[in-house]
Amino acid sequence: MGLRVSVVSAAGLGLRVLLVVWAAVALVFAVLALWAPGAAWAQPEGESVCGVVDLGALGGEAGSVLEADGRWTTQDCDSRFRAGSDALTFRFEVVEGGRVRVDLTSVVGDSYLYLLAEDGGRIADNDDGGGGLDARVEHDLAAGVYLVEATTVGGRGRGPADFVLSVSRVTGCEPVHLGSLEPGVDLTASGSWTLDTCGSRFVVEHPARGYSFELPQGGRVLIDLVSEHGDSVLSLVSPSRGVISANDDGGGGRNARIERYLPAGVYLVEATTYLERDLQPLVADFTLVIHLVDEEAGQRSFQLKVEAIHTPDRVVAGEPFEVNYRVGNLGGGDLADAGGRVVVYVVGPRVFERTASIIPSADSWRAGVSYHTGERAASATSVSLSEVTPFEITFRRPGPAWVFVGIAVFDEADVEVGFHGIWRNLVVLSGWTFDPVTVKVDGVDYRVSAEADADGLVTVSVSPVADPGAEVGPSLRARVIYAAGVRTQVLDGIFDRPAISALPVSGEPETISVANPSSRALIEAFTGRYASAIGASGLVAALAAGEAISPTAVEDLILGTAETASARYASMAASWRALQERVAGGESLSLAEAFAVQSELAYAERVISPAVTAGEIVQAARAADLGWQDPGVQAMVDGLAQRASCGGGEAVLRDALEVAGVADVDGLLALDAELRTVLPVYGLANDSALCAATAADAANSQFLERLSIAGSREIRQLLMPKPPSMEPVAPPPHRLRIIARLGEDGRVEHGVELAGGEQILPSVRFLPADAPVGEWQASSDIKVDGAPIGKVRSRRLADGRVELGFQSAVGEEIAPDIRYLPADLPAGVWLRSGTIEVPPAPPALE
Repeated sequence: MGLRVSVVSAAGLGLRVLLVVWAAVALVFAVLALWAPGAAWAQPEGESVCGVVDLGALGGEAGSVLEADGRWTTQDCDSRFRAGSDALTFRFEVVEGGRVRVDLTSVVGDSYLYLLAEDGGRIADNDDGGGGLDARVEHDLAAGVYLVEATTVGGRGRGPADFVLSVSRVTGCEPVHLGSLEPGVDLTASGSWTLDTCGSRFVVEHPARGYSFELPQGGRVLIDLVSEHGDSVLSLVSPSRGVISANDDGGGGRNARIERYLPAGVYLVEATTYLERDLQPLVADFTLVIHLVDEEAGQRSFQLKVEAIHTPDRVVAGEPFEVNYRVGNLGGGDLADAGGRVVVYVVGPRVFERTASIIPSADSWRAGVSYHTGERAASATSVSLSEVTPFEITFRRPGPAWVFVGIAVFDEADVEVGFHGIWRNLVVLSGWTFDPVTVKVDGVDYRVSAEADADGLVTVSVSPVADPGAEVGPSLRARVIYAAGVRTQVLDGIFDRPAISALPVSGEPETISVANPSSRALIEAFTGRYASAIGASGLVAALAAGEAISPTAVEDLILGTAETASARYASMAASWRALQERVAGGESLSLAEAFAVQSELAYAERVISPAVTAGEIVQAARAADLGWQDPGVQAMVDGLAQRASCGGGEAVLRDALEVAGVADVDGLLALDAELRTVLPVYGLANDSALCAATAADAANSQFLERLSIAGSREIRQLLMPKPPSMEPVAPPPHRLRIIARLGEDGRVEHGVELAGGEQILPSVRFLPADAPVGEWQASSDIKVDGAPIGKVRSRRLADGRVELGFQSAVGEEIAPDIRYLPADLPAGVWLRSGTIEVPPAPPALE
């Protein structure tokens, strides 16, 4: 079967060792309990309506096989175990105990078989343990009589089908002895798993190979089972204690590994794999290595571990949270001596994040040093490392969940040489929870609380304070919950929010009113401040005069904007503190106050914060010896750049200015481009605010989802009002002149010349030389962009002059100020009327 084994020759073993090995095998068989006919798993489960076919006796010699052909019909024998399925029952005798395999194959049917004791008690059953849809059961059976029920999965509805049943003696399943495990000499074996390989003694549907080895002295043993295509699984068995260890993927990837201290003695190793689903093909090679670990050498080497992880006990579905951790080298050697790389990763339900490869250096991952990502995961001696950073992850579904943080070490050949990880359980909530609070809506006080059950599902309770049993309608309920959400999730911890926690409260407070927390309102507020600051700076005039703009002037502009932003924040912060004091004193927060707080907070976090941050960067650059080249200043600039990373640049700013109705958008954009070139941090500050403002609507929607009121149309319109309805803007009129010239034949040719210089000549465009005096003649349609805008009119006068005019597409007659051609008109020279404005073509009728 393609087996290749590297073993110590049996001739080199003493008789005592051989006896111990085979005694161990016998003891393992005893532990795994050979099936005797009387030792049924269950009571008899009924009798088949058909007779039992006797297959005869299965001999003890290799190659002994009992076979029978059969057919499932749609009306004959009933299965004892599967309703609506045909079945035939067979009897066979095991003459000598040992490994027996029962196969049930069918080209058409989906076979299912049951192995029974003589009294009808079920021993085992199987569906697809063979190839394809074929069934297989493999067991160690004691001498005695057994029954097999051959039936189907699909039942009679799948129609009749033929099958073949075979009962065979499985040989070659005895463990191969690999010899004695000594220091510095590994025991190895290689082979393959196929459908014909003996089944595992623990999961019989999986093919397995068995090996034994002797450990002369107690020691730490490392067993690796590696397969390129298989999904390896290891089991370690002691003759006296049975199964003492098992492992699936401990060796990295799908490889298995067992490492543990073992007393002196003989041990059995079962090397198996999953031959199911998409885990591997029907044939897979493997290599087994058994190694005696030098514990002292291991203690002198590096040993990286995840020492601690910290997450909130409860998180909200859809809301990002940080996973902080501490990792360290607890071994006796520096990792840099081994080279390679380190990867830290986090796994959770539908979550996988990892750090970039961390390359050890002489100053990192030294023996005894630990690194933490946050104070809650820190120890008294751990320090920070720039490459070791918190993970930010999001769970999408409520319920019990878990987080696993692992650290893996790879050598210079990219082979995994170290791994460790630890788990933490937590609960994912469907929304926010909070203790009972009182809020006021429409002059009535309501008590609101939100509690979660063990599965993370949050229930919000709302009741009037004066009449707790009164019913609260859906619309009112949503408004009450919204006010309570702002009270508990916004106002209570408002000064701890990262975007504003470090904002200075300085200068004379400047009151500002924010219409609502929507993206549109914030963008309008931003552009109003933007245009005002630009107008006051005098830079528009400087650029128009062709003057070069100095970086100092742009710095002053940023500082002025930051000062104004700080003054506005000071006003907001004062009102928030006053509200906090009132609420702490027992007063209720009203719906109007809640709305104002959320609107002001959105403005502070998304518009004020970037402006103040830019001002702090300018101050830091002016104070630093290296100015803008100072590493600390550059780090501050990089942080602001991350906040401006949503993209869009000029396009986003143009849209914002146009939405706000700012005049001369092109002029402001030209100046903006110049200011960004002179001092890039200017552009980063504006882009940061626009990015944050653009994202406000999504944040408001998420806020409502956390409170389970996202379906309230009234609340959504309150936070995210639709833009005001706009009357269609009429396109501008066409500015043009009528052109005319005298031809050699005496006719006058007409056309128009647009403001851009384009001339348009209609198909009918000549005033005849003999046209009656005083009678208006009209050209055919003048078309602009394919749409008719009107016709040229002309007439001959009694004094020999020609008068020009225009008739719009809607019939309006337009007379230019300059509209007469002289009587002595020179031939071939275009003359032009005065400028006229012609309405655009009317919309086409549907």
